[in-house]
Amino acid sequence: MAGYVAVCVLLLVYGRPGLGIGELFFVPIALVAVARGRRAGVVAGAAAAVLYAGALLVRSALTWSDIAGPRIAIHVVSYVAVGAIVGWFAGEARGLLADSLRMLDELLELGRRDHGTGVLDPRGIDGRLADKLKAGAPFVVLLGELGAEPSPPSGETRDAAVREAVRRLCSEFEDDVEVGRTGPTRLMLLAGAATPAKAHDAAFRAERALAETGRATFGWAFFPADGRDTLSLQQAASERLYARRIVRGEWTPTAASAGLVAELAPRSRPSAR
Repeated sequence: MAGYVAVCVLLLVYGRPGLGIGELFFVPIALVAVARGRRAGVVAGAAAAVLYAGALLVRSALTWSDIAGPRIAIHVVSYVAVGAIVGWFAGEARGLLADSLRMLDELLELGRRDHGTGVLDPRGIDGRLADKLKAGAPFVVLLGELGAEPSPPSGETRDAAVREAVRRLCSEFEDDVEVGRTGPTRLMLLAGAATPAKAHDAAFRAERALAETGRATFGWAFFPADGRDTLSLQQAASERLYARRIVRGEWTPTAASAGLVAELAPRSRPSAR
């Protein structure tokens, strides 16, 4: 709008045939076309032609019969054509940019997924967990260890077992679940839950869903009762997972942890006097 006003003022003050001040209308026409698209560019061109003709009538001694001649016709065609062409190219450029950004989002989404199973990787599931924390609605974090007895084989067979487990879990929880793989046989699930009791039941539901494929153990944490940040929720779910595995006799210590347990035994006995 400011560009139209400025050009009109110049036409009224200095305008006369042949000076070329009317060509300055191409600048606001192009700006409108770039910002709003082809239709707006055509309207901007027509508006510029009307303003140009009006300024000539006020400034010079021309009549409407003079204005309606080839001069104004050329300006009308050129203004409208510039608005249409610039608007079309601007629209195409915006479309290409939108397609590029959409493709970039898809590539980033693929980059946050596990290559063997297609579910979210640790970075992806952490991002979804952060999004749920921002939303503020109650939910449950389920941390599960698959195939604790016996340990599933490595490689493609293990990936196939995890894919089958994911399929069964998604079928059990339907659309209200986000699944991520945080280890070779470990899954993290984010599902809706209204109360801590519902969160506790969700862990048993997950275990029942995988009962036919082998033993699976799940720990759980409820937001907001068990924490209001990512670390505290994952820690609570991990503690419950290991507690349930110890109770079930599924804990298999490593060489380092087995040595620590061996050292604790004599220390727990009172020293002889």
